[in-house]
Amino acid sequence: MLIDAALAWIHFLLAFLLVGALVAEAFILRLPVDGRVARLLARVDLFYGVSAALLIAAGVSRVIWGAKGWVYYQAQPFFWAKMAAFALVGAMSIAPTLTFLRWRRQSKANGAFLAEEEGVKRVRRYVIAETHVIAVLLLFAVLMARGVGLH
Repeated sequence: MLIDAALAWIHFLLAFLLVGALVAEAFILRLPVDGRVARLLARVDLFYGVSAALLIAAGVSRVIWGAKGWVYYQAQPFFWAKMAAFALVGAMSIAPTLTFLRWRRQSKANGAFLAEEEGVKRVRRYVIAETHVIAVLLLFAVLMARGVGLH
């Protein structure tokens, strides 16, 4: 029981760190993106990516060593919906990550770098959309944890 509680705590902690990094990106993207902001976005996005990778590891650990086990999860439709939502968030995060890296490279090459406002708005829309998908993912997590959808 203690192992299950520890795994759940780690999983929740990493999920909050991931969401915090994503929300930080959304707020930072309200600023004009010059070289300093481009470097900050790249660092926050790295934190976001590391949080996502560790979150996956924690989730897999819960499935393997947690109290419910694989038998529960593999039969749970909201587990699969949650996995699909997480995969969608991951896919959606590719464009912002590539943009942040491009902006960082451009800012290194040009000390007077300033990202175009429309590009910044476009990336911010992606990031906000990711937060909306995460909100749906959380609904799936709640339904999964309560056994909704099992026969």
